[in-house]
Amino acid sequence: MFAWDLGSHSTTLEGHVREVLRWTLVPVMRAWTTALERKFRGIPFPTDAPQAHSPGIDSDRILIVGGGPAVGWGVLSHTLALPGALARALTARTGRGADVDVISRSKMTARAAPDYIDFANLWRYDAVVLTLGIGDAGRLTSERAWRRDLGRLVEQIQRSSSLGTEVFLAGIVPLADLPVFRGPCGALAGAQALELNRVSREVCAGVDRFSFVPLPSPPVSALGRFLAASDYEVWADALAERMVGSLEPVPGSDRVPEPEVQSRTPEEIEDARHRALMALNLLDTEPEERFDRIVALASSSLGTSAAAFTVLDGDRQWHKSTVGLDVAEIPRSSSFCTVTVLEPAALVVPDALLDERFRDNPLVVADPKLRFYAGFPIESPSGERIGALCVYDQRPRTEEGVDVVLLRELALLLQNELWRAVDGGDRADYPADSRPL
Repeated sequence: MFAWDLGSHSTTLEGHVREVLRWTLVPVMRAWTTALERKFRGIPFPTDAPQAHSPGIDSDRILIVGGGPAVGWGVLSHTLALPGALARALTARTGRGADVDVISRSKMTARAAPDYIDFANLWRYDAVVLTLGIGDAGRLTSERAWRRDLGRLVEQIQRSSSLGTEVFLAGIVPLADLPVFRGPCGALAGAQALELNRVSREVCAGVDRFSFVPLPSPPVSALGRFLAASDYEVWADALAERMVGSLEPVPGSDRVPEPEVQSRTPEEIEDARHRALMALNLLDTEPEERFDRIVALASSSLGTSAAAFTVLDGDRQWHKSTVGLDVAEIPRSSSFCTVTVLEPAALVVPDALLDERFRDNPLVVADPKLRFYAGFPIESPSGERIGALCVYDQRPRTEEGVDVVLLRELALLLQNELWRAVDGGDRADYPADSRPL
């Protein structure tokens, strides 16, 4: 960078000079990023529930945390943004379903990221994707501060996640290829991004379960848009290609550890479930058409005489929405859904009379004399399994005759409706002065 011939002290002096220059430019860059944020006010971004899915069974659970690519600038749905693109890219490679949640926030830096994932229940996920750094590069965060903040984030993730959770730190995208970063200040941010990426690669190389994934430049949009769905597909492909190997099940072992027993007692699980229900303001509320419609669709699509959206709280199972059932709640001891919520997958009971868990159940031996049951758990935004979308019938079925993929899709559709109200009031709050870079 500098041509001075200062012998062995040249490198040290150059580093000091660069740091002085960086500090001198920081106020300029802050003013530039503030002005840049104003340009984002008219750009669309997703306002739907912060999740996306791809069809299949034995689904991989992924969490995306960060700013930049995680936010979804240029599209109106997370299905078209990085979560949906990543879900589809993973399913194309694994043949399994994928459930991708996203925590994207404006101006999220590596220093602030632990605050956003503190309550994310990381043990639920097979993999975590971090998309951090654009804001740090724009503010000329130093390499030393970046390394320190990444180290703290790594420590928190290691404490909070299971041993099977893989973490992928996405590199900062080449900023020079984004139109909004063209110009002198954008060039400075781009140069700093290269240095931060170098540090990120070094940090990940020294930590188990962490991988650095450089993100390529997306092709230039022929429409001249800021970002389009095709851009997120490019980044998702790069991530999925690196992630797929670590998501493959180990032969002879369970692919996903049972998350409901991760360092929590049954009392703690029930207490967390109750708190989640209180936050949703769902218990003992009136029927809602948005849920009734999906429950009716589940019953008709799967050809059953009854269906319900059930909620578990304390010693009771309460029915938020029902088709073909005249009861508002039942004792928890008679609940099929108590078993359903133990795992993040569908529970299918082809014939309850032949299943030792349910053959003495009052709903089986007495009216309505249920024989067949299938249910898929419904989660709160905090990750607690609060209930299930269930279908019932008085006639037994074969397990092969149950469309588990369809049941999962309908359950996730209902869950999306449940999250939508929460998202509108809290999770997707992007005030004009705090939109992401």
